[in-house]
Amino acid sequence: MRKDHRPNWLRKFQTFVNEIYIDHYVRPHLDASGIDLRVINPGYLEISGTGIKLGDHVHVMALADKPVRLAVFENLGEISIGDYGVINPGVRISSANSITIGDSCLLAMNCYLSDADWHDIQHRIYAPGNTAPIVLKDNVWIGDSALITKGVTIGENSIVGAYSVVTKDVPANSIVVGNPARVVKELPTENLTSRKALFTGDQPYHEFEEQYFGEKLADNSILGWLSSFLKPGKDV
Repeated sequence: MRKDHRPNWLRKFQTFVNEIYIDHYVRPHLDASGIDLRVINPGYLEISGTGIKLGDHVHVMALADKPVRLAVFENLGEISIGDYGVINPGVRISSANSITIGDSCLLAMNCYLSDADWHDIQHRIYAPGNTAPIVLKDNVWIGDSALITKGVTIGENSIVGAYSVVTKDVPANSIVVGNPARVVKELPTENLTSRKALFTGDQPYHEFEEQYFGEKLADNSILGWLSSFLKPGKDV
């Protein structure tokens, strides 16, 4: 779809229904969840096991072909995601020990965090094998399809490049790439921002959002929205 043809009142209604779904079918599967939990396509968010906690303003996007999976193995591990986080389609977080994700962390499509080997090298019958905790400090950005393995701590503000495999600790304010991942650049800290600023700045996020969609969808009508399905054109 090239354009959002929904009237703004319809967007608000869909958001309201989505919030009801999240409150009744998502939050009960979490040990804790903060305010403003948002899940686009919540039917494709897969939650397995206990010990999963989400902070405030965590936003998740899941797709039919790229579900998001948060899984704790046999209640042996735990997953904690801090405030202001973003989890994109295809993300998998699997724990048999402990995975702690700080505030304002961005997890790009298809990245995978696993704190266990899941089988021993020699004895491959029993799971989860060797385990060690994973820690992502505040404002970490994990790129598309990156893998974070057991025992890794990633320092604040650091970026893991797409398709990287991280097997060792990453210092703060660094960019790492490759397999195995290595530091290729240090990040300057002046003027460094995080997603937290969207919610703690002069204009609250919900006010910005209402203003944005109010202007973007102002000229849309219900007939135009229906027409975009029945008779799509170049402006759709």
